[in-house]
Amino acid sequence: MRKLQNIPSGRQLGLLMAGTGMFLVSSDSLFIRIAQPSSGWTIAFMAGVWSIPVVFVAAWRTYGSQLFSEIKKHLKVLCFTGLLASFSTTAFTVSVTLTSVSNVVAILASAPILAAFFARLTIREYTSPRTWRSIFITGVGVLIIVGGSMSGGGIGGDLLALAGISGYAFNLTIWRRYPDLPRILVVLAAAIFIVVVTSIPASPSTIDRDAFLATLAMGASFGPLARFLLASSTRYAPAAEVSLFTPIETVCASIWAWLFFSEVPANATVIGAIVIVSAVTYGITGPASEVAPELEPHP
Repeated sequence: MRKLQNIPSGRQLGLLMAGTGMFLVSSDSLFIRIAQPSSGWTIAFMAGVWSIPVVFVAAWRTYGSQLFSEIKKHLKVLCFTGLLASFSTTAFTVSVTLTSVSNVVAILASAPILAAFFARLTIREYTSPRTWRSIFITGVGVLIIVGGSMSGGGIGGDLLALAGISGYAFNLTIWRRYPDLPRILVVLAAAIFIVVVTSIPASPSTIDRDAFLATLAMGASFGPLARFLLASSTRYAPAAEVSLFTPIETVCASIWAWLFFSEVPANATVIGAIVIVSAVTYGITGPASEVAPELEPHP
């Protein structure tokens, strides 16, 4: 692939976007639980249905009459990244309904490693030793949270979670590779492909009032904003550093369960959460020479 060009400065802004986006994503597990017993396919489909008009209006207000020419200009990349985004989102949603949450969050911890690998392989983006140390410590924190629960879930859900996080990690590299790709169109493409991918197995007629409201919140507000922030963050920060915030979802999801379902976190969860937050803080701070990866020149 060609060398990255026109990457704006502002790493701190990118990290702030990544952290805020992942904080918003953490609400998905809450809304999915509220929407059950609807299937994961139905939940993802309805969220996508609510997203399309909201994001389309935002895109139209941004580009006006030039909207469709912008879509045509970036059509191939938008289709590819939209398909990946829809796959990863749907896989995560369905996996939560098929296996234990602890299994899913353990698999999510592989995001920084996968993102660093894909970025190195495709765009030759260097990952600093400090970031690798942070990735390792983050993995330790997640292992503390999960403990011995990995044997308790279904293999199908585990594989879906792994496939979903792989798609997300690769998408980070794509967004990093194309800094001029309109992020609002990335979100629109994701919503459209989510609806297309889930339309056959989904059963929207079966949702109740709670599922209706939960998917509305996911699709019309939290989900689109989170995807926009995460996609935008790669304009300013390396893919591996952006992905460091993925395990924050583990911490926040436990807090939502505590606040809304009175599920008091276990001691291991609290200890692991402290380790994760400490690891992310370590990874995104320090001298610029340690934390700011560089891009190697391409032949």
